[in-house]
Amino acid sequence: MQLKSIEIIGFKSFAEKTKISFPNGMTGIVGPNGSGKSNIAEAIRWVLGEQSAKNLRGSRMPDVIFSGSADRRALNMAAVTLLLDNSDHYLDSSFTEIKVARKLFRNGDSAYFINEKQCRLKDVTNLFMDTGIGQGTLSIISQGNVEEIFNSKPVDRRSIIENVAGVYKYKRQKTTAQTEILQTSDNLNRVNDIIQELKSRLAPLEEQSSQATDYLDQKKRLAEFEKKQLILTAKNQQAAIKQATDQLKQSQQIVSKIQKEVDQNEQSGNAVKQELSAGRKQIDDWNAEILAINTKIQTLTSQKQLSTQENSFKNADVKRISDQISATTAKIHELAQKIDKSATAISHAQDSLRTGQAGLVAVEKAAKANNVPAIEKKIEQLRSQYVDLMQEQTVINNQLTMSQHDQSRLAEQAKSQKARISQLTGKLADGQKQLTEKRQQLAQSKADLAAVQEKRAHLKQLLTAKQATVDQNQTEWLNALKVAEQAKAKQNSLQALHDSYRNFYRGPANLLKNKAHLDGIFGPVSDFLQVDSQYVKAIDTALGSQAQHIIVKDNAAASNAIKFMTANRYGRVTLLPVTVIKPRYLNRSLVAQAEKFPGYIGVGSSLVTMPEQFADINESLLGTTIIADNLDHAIAISRAIQHRTRIVSLDGQVVNAGGSLTGGANKATNQGVLINQTELADLQKATQQMGNKLAAKETQLAEAKNALQQIQEAYNRSHQRAFEVQQGINHQAADLKSLEAAIATETREVEAMKLALQNAQNLNSADQDTDLQKQKAAIQRQLAANNQAVLDHQARLGRVRELADEYAKKRQSLHDQVVVTKEQLQQYQDQRRSLDNQLLQLNNQKTRLTTQLQDLKADLQQQVDPAQLDEQIAQQTKRQAALSADLNEKKVAVDRLDQTYEKIQNAIRTAQLNLNNAKYELKATGTKLSSLQQAISVSYTKLSEKYSIDPQALANPKWNWNADAVAGQIKMLKMGIEEIGPVNISAIQEFHDVSDRYNFLMKQQQDLLTAKNHLTATMGKMDSTIASKFKQTFDKVANSFSKVFVEMFGGGEAKLVLTDPNDLLTTGIEIMVKPPGKNYRSLSLLSGGEKALTAITLLFAIIRVSPVPFCILDEAEAALDPFNADRFAKYLKRFGDETQFIVITHRKETMIYADTLYGITMQESGVSKVVSVSLDNLKTEVS
Repeated sequence: MQLKSIEIIGFKSFAEKTKISFPNGMTGIVGPNGSGKSNIAEAIRWVLGEQSAKNLRGSRMPDVIFSGSADRRALNMAAVTLLLDNSDHYLDSSFTEIKVARKLFRNGDSAYFINEKQCRLKDVTNLFMDTGIGQGTLSIISQGNVEEIFNSKPVDRRSIIENVAGVYKYKRQKTTAQTEILQTSDNLNRVNDIIQELKSRLAPLEEQSSQATDYLDQKKRLAEFEKKQLILTAKNQQAAIKQATDQLKQSQQIVSKIQKEVDQNEQSGNAVKQELSAGRKQIDDWNAEILAINTKIQTLTSQKQLSTQENSFKNADVKRISDQISATTAKIHELAQKIDKSATAISHAQDSLRTGQAGLVAVEKAAKANNVPAIEKKIEQLRSQYVDLMQEQTVINNQLTMSQHDQSRLAEQAKSQKARISQLTGKLADGQKQLTEKRQQLAQSKADLAAVQEKRAHLKQLLTAKQATVDQNQTEWLNALKVAEQAKAKQNSLQALHDSYRNFYRGPANLLKNKAHLDGIFGPVSDFLQVDSQYVKAIDTALGSQAQHIIVKDNAAASNAIKFMTANRYGRVTLLPVTVIKPRYLNRSLVAQAEKFPGYIGVGSSLVTMPEQFADINESLLGTTIIADNLDHAIAISRAIQHRTRIVSLDGQVVNAGGSLTGGANKATNQGVLINQTELADLQKATQQMGNKLAAKETQLAEAKNALQQIQEAYNRSHQRAFEVQQGINHQAADLKSLEAAIATETREVEAMKLALQNAQNLNSADQDTDLQKQKAAIQRQLAANNQAVLDHQARLGRVRELADEYAKKRQSLHDQVVVTKEQLQQYQDQRRSLDNQLLQLNNQKTRLTTQLQDLKADLQQQVDPAQLDEQIAQQTKRQAALSADLNEKKVAVDRLDQTYEKIQNAIRTAQLNLNNAKYELKATGTKLSSLQQAISVSYTKLSEKYSIDPQALANPKWNWNADAVAGQIKMLKMGIEEIGPVNISAIQEFHDVSDRYNFLMKQQQDLLTAKNHLTATMGKMDSTIASKFKQTFDKVANSFSKVFVEMFGGGEAKLVLTDPNDLLTTGIEIMVKPPGKNYRSLSLLSGGEKALTAITLLFAIIRVSPVPFCILDEAEAALDPFNADRFAKYLKRFGDETQFIVITHRKETMIYADTLYGITMQESGVSKVVSVSLDNLKTEVS
C-alpha cells in the first residue's frame, strides 16, 4: 500500500486548496520554522481520527480551522483528504484506491468519508485497525514521540510493543468481559438474596399449609353432619306447621275482607300507573335511542379518524416498499450489467487463452526442431572428453603433483557448490514456510466466509421474525385504537347526556339548567350519592323518580324555585329542603329480625354515601328500605317482618309493604340516572386505562420498527462483508498458485545442482586410471580428433543458437501470458458465480416486496370512504334533533300523569296502612304459626342454598337418622376445629407458589454461576493470548533492536529488558545500551544526542519487525548531530523499498537523500504554500 497524495483545505495555515503527491521512495518536506510544514503531519493525524485538540497543538478542535490573517478572513470549514493506493489490498477492502476524508465546520458539525461516502469515526478506526496506521501507531513519528521513549517510565513503554503486537482488540474484549462479569455477579447476588428470603418462608408455609388442609377436612365432615341435622329439623318443622295451619285459616278469613279493600284501591291506581309507565317507557326508549344515536355518531367519527390513520400508515408502507422495490430493481439492473461485462471478460479471456496455448504449442514444436541443447550437450561432452584427456596426459607426466593440485581444485568447487545448495535450500525452506502460512491464511479466510454466511443466514431469520413482530404489533395497535375510540365515543355520549340532563324529567331538567339564576339550589339527589357498583341497580330501583328530586338549602329556596318554574311553565319538580326534611328509620327490632335471614344485605341508607349535611335526606329516602340479594330471600324476609316495609333485591325486584311484588325488566338498560352515572364513571376509568395501554403499544411498535431497521442494516453489512471476503479468497488463491510455482522452480534448481555435484565427484573418481603408459599415445590422437569435432560443432551451434534464443523468449512470453490468462479467467468465473447468486437473491427479494405491495394496495381499496361516513353522521344528527323535540313534549305529558299517580299512591298507602294494622292484630292469633313458618323458611332456604334440596324431597324414608348421634358428632368436630385454632387457608396455594419460585430461582442461580465461570475462563484465555503475543513481539523487537543499534551507532551493544518477566501483562521495558567504547548503562545516563539516536533506533527496529506502508517523520532527527543525522537518512534510504517515508525536516543531511523534495513557505503572512525545491542545488551545496 502507498500514500499517493494529500489534499488540504482550510486546515490551520493552509487556507487555500493544497494537494501534495507522494511518489515511491523517500519524500522530504522542508521549510523554515513556523512555515507550517508540521501542519501536514498533523493533517494526516487528524484525518485518521485524532480526537485530542491538545495533540494538534490546540485548545479545542475548531482551532484547526484557518483563523484568518492580516489579508484574509477566517474560514468556516477545514477538510483533509488522503488518497491511498490499495492495489495490494493491504487494507481490508475490495477497492484498489481508498480516499479517506474528514470535514469540520466552525459550528461544531463534523463528518468522515470513505471513498466519498459519509461514515462514522468507528468505520475509519476499523479500516486501519491492526494495520500499523492510525492513532497510537508508528505511522507518524514526531520529535515528541522520540522524547517520549526516553522520558517515559518502563511501564509506559510497553504500550509500544502492545501496539505492534496488535493486542488492543483483546484488551477491549477483556474490558467487555469484566463488565459482563460484574453484571452477572450483581444478578447472582440479587438471586441469592431472593432465595434466602424464600427459603426462610418455606418451612412456616409448609406447616401452615398442612394445618389448613386438616382444617378443611374437618370442616367438610362438619358440613355433612350439619346437613343431616338440618334435614331432621326441617322434617320436624313440617309436621308442626301442618298442625298450626288449620288454626290459622279462621284468622285469614278476617284479613281477606280488608285485603279486598286494598286490592280495589290498587286496581284503581294500576290503570294510571300503566299509562304512566308507558309514558316513562317511551321517554326511556327515546333517551336510549338518542344515546344510541349519539354513540353511533361518535363511533362514526372515530371510525373516520381511524380510517384516516390506517390509510396514513398503509400509504407510508406502500411508499417504503415501493422505494425498496425501486432500489432492488436498480441493484438488479446494476448486477445484470456487471454480469454482461463479466461474460464478455470471460469470453475474451477464453479466446486469449486458446490463442496463447496454440501459439505456445507452435513455438515448442519449432523449438524441438531447432535442437540447440543437443548441440550444446555434444560440445560439452567433447570438451569434457578433451579435459579428461588433458588430465590423463598431465597425470602421466607428473602424477603426484598434478593429482594433488586437481584434488584441491575439485574440493574447492564442491565446497562452493555445497554452499550454494545450502543457500537455496534455506531459501526453499523459507518459501515452504511462507507457502504454509499462505495456505493457513486461505483456510482462515474460508472459515471467515463460512462464519459470515452463517451470520447472514441468522440475520435473515431475525429479519423475517422481526418483520412479523412489527406487523403483529401494528395490527394489535390498530385494534386497540378501534376499541379505545368506541369506548371514548360512548363515554362522550353519556357525558353529554349527563351535562344536558336529557335523562331527567322535564321539570328537574329545566330547573337544573337554570340553577345559576337561583340561590340555594344544590342539585339532584343522584349527584350526591356514592354507591358501590353491586348495589346500583337496587338503589336506583328503590329511589325511582326520587333520584331526580332536587336538594335545596331551605324552604325559601324551594319557594323561589317553584315560583320560577311556574312563571316560566318549566314543569313540576320535587324539592328537598335540607332544613326541613327529617330522617325516617326502621324499628330496631324489625331490622334485627330481618338480619337473621339469609340474603339480608342491609338498610338502603347504610349502603350509600352522601355528604354529612345531607345525611337526613339520605335516611328519609332510603332509611325504610331493606336490600336483599335476590327475590326469594326478599319474599322470605318480607314475610318474616309481616310485610311492614319495602324490600328491594339486587336485580331491582321489589316486595312492597303489604306483600305486593313489582318486578320485571325493561328493554332499555340505561333508564336509571344512577346507572348512567355509574356506567359513565366506569367508562372514564376504562378509557384512561385504554389510553395508557395504547401509548405502551405505540411505544412498543416504534421500538419494534427501530429494531427492524437495525437488523436490516446489519444484514446489508453482512452481505457486503461476504462479498469482500470472497474477493479476498480469490486473491489469496492466486497468490498461493504463484508461490507454489516459484517453489517448484527452486526445487528443480536445487536438484540440478545436487546432480551436478555428484557428477563432478564421479568424474574425479573416473580419472583415476592406473594404466597411464598404455593410454598416452591414444590420448594424443584423441586430443587432435576432439579439437576438430569441437570446432565443427561450434560452427553449427552459432547458426542454431540465434534461432534458439528467439524461440526461448517467445515461449517464455507465451507461457507467462497463458498463466496470467488462466488466473484472470478463474477470477472472472468466480466473480460471475458470485454475481449470479446476488442476482437470484435480489430477484427473490423483489418478488416478496411486490407481493407485499399488492396486498397493501388491496387493503387500501377496501377502506371505507370518509364521505360515506360524513353522510351517515349527518343523517344521525338530524334524527337526534327530531327525537329530542318529541322527547320534550313527552316529558310534559308524563309530568301531568305523575301528579295524578302521586295522588292515587297516597290513597293506596292509606289503605295499605289499614291492612297492616289488621294483619298486626292477626299476629296475636297466629304467633305460633308465624314462628314455625319463619323457622321452616330458614331451614328451606339453607337446604336450597347450601345443599340444593327441595322441600318435597324431605319425604325420603332413608333420611331418618338418630338426632342425638348427629348432634354428638357435630359437637366433637367443632371441638376439634377449635383446637386447631386460626388457620391461613391461602397458605396452601402460597406454599405451592413459593416452592415453584424457589425451584425456579435455584435453576437461575446455577445458570448465572455457569455464565460467570465461562466469562472468567474467557478472560483467562484473553490474558494468555495477550501475554503470548506480547512476548513473541517483544523478542522480535529486542533482537531487531540489538542489530539496528550496531548499524546506527557503528558498534556497541543494546538490549531491551523486561522489568518483571514473570508478569507479562504488567511488566515494564527497560532500555540498556552500551555505546562504542563505553559500558552498559540505562537510557537516563546517556547524552541528549545518544538518547535521541537510541530512541530512533528502537523505532526503526519496530518498523523492521512490523513494517508499515508509510511513515511520516516530523523532525524526528532534530536532536542528532550531522554525523548521526547522515546515518539516520541513510537508514531511511535503505528501507525505502519496503516503507514509504515522508520526512519533515530542516536538516540538509536528510534532504540530500530524498527522492522528492517539497518546500513549505509563507509568502503571504499566516498562509502556507507548497513550492518545488531543486535537489541538484541542494546536493551541490551540501557537498
